[in-house]
Amino acid sequence: MKVVGFVGSPRKKGNTTAIVTEVLRGASEAGAETKIFNLNELGIRGCQACYKCQTPEGKCVQTDGMAPLYDEIFSADAIVIGTPVFMFQITGQTKTFIDRLFALLYLKDGQPGAFRNKIRGKKAVTVYSQGQPETGLFASSFDLHEGVLGFLGFKVEGRIAAGGMANLDSAKSSQDIMDKAYATGAELAK
Repeated sequence: MKVVGFVGSPRKKGNTTAIVTEVLRGASEAGAETKIFNLNELGIRGCQACYKCQTPEGKCVQTDGMAPLYDEIFSADAIVIGTPVFMFQITGQTKTFIDRLFALLYLKDGQPGAFRNKIRGKKAVTVYSQGQPETGLFASSFDLHEGVLGFLGFKVEGRIAAGGMANLDSAKSSQDIMDKAYATGAELAK
């Protein structure tokens, strides 16, 4: 079992990273191999709408920080995508990563519908950290994000929405959030 985490936060040691790391710790202690990537550090460019990814390999032709992540996704049994909430939504770093997952969608006669077998049914967990204490306030944005993952073929098995993350160490001092993250990771590795 391999679980790969992707963090779309500009803060390398922020709340989102702490929660995703705890999910991965739970998975690791349940026997999974784990890796984590900080999307902000990878220099991932936006999709260029060239459609050159629409080949059986399912990889974008851009040679930036996204290039090695396709193989990480293909070799993973599950992924964890974590993002802070900026302006009611996922961060720009996370959105760019999600846009580049278009390469995983194989269009048939110009219409979506044929998905790459390399990702169909892979498990996914999403993590959202926000300063706003009310975790349901941005749920429609989370639903949209997870809908895209489901459309691509991932099986979204869990969501962690951490509210009240106003300080850099809020997550680490929230036992409930860290316990949920650990348990989610352990369950993901089953």
